[in-house]
Amino acid sequence: MPSFTKRVPIIKVTFVTTQLTKCDIPRLRQYLARTFPKYELIHNHLQDGKYRYGYPLIQFKMVNSTPVIIGFGEGLPILKEVFTEVTELQLANRKQTVWEKSILLQEVEFGVTEEFYKYKFLSPWMALKEENFEKFKTLNTYEQQLFLKHLLRENLKTISKGFDYQIPEIEKVLADGYFKPMVSHFKKIKMLCFTGDFTVNFAIPDLLGIGKQVARGYGTVKKVE
Repeated sequence: MPSFTKRVPIIKVTFVTTQLTKCDIPRLRQYLARTFPKYELIHNHLQDGKYRYGYPLIQFKMVNSTPVIIGFGEGLPILKEVFTEVTELQLANRKQTVWEKSILLQEVEFGVTEEFYKYKFLSPWMALKEENFEKFKTLNTYEQQLFLKHLLRENLKTISKGFDYQIPEIEKVLADGYFKPMVSHFKKIKMLCFTGDFTVNFAIPDLLGIGKQVARGYGTVKKVE
């Protein structure tokens, strides 16, 4: 299949010298939501209290013990403001001065490609929804892997909506890989998630999230060079 990509701008804000754990990511998100209450995209809740559905345009990550926030679309100007104004972090009862921070704005390829790329999950992939979890349990190991590859392709359709991108022929997007099950604790609930590598003829920007709860850092992927 010929390439059908678009150039998309993505911003990355890194609090370089701030050492946090992955448990601090929800606290960081809550802190910025309180600091910038006018921006619904930070917390994904609308003014009437309802949840904002759709692919999150601002995502919080933990990369090598360093907090990173990425954004695109309407999230770009918000993260520029966050970078400029945030000089300290108040997480629970801990206050940390941000001594060093960095910002990177770049244009990257997104979409269907002629060649295949290999990616790895840097954080657990929350692939299953409640309604397909029951189906997943009835499958044998081989069928489960096929089902996960199908879900991965469906996840790419969801991401594409966030980038205002239409996949021309979804049946020609081919994903392959092997996914290892693992248990992750989300809001004190045990969730079945997955790790592993996969290949797909699709350009995915580094640190973008795939699956559920990507705003909180789940399903973060990175290209394997």
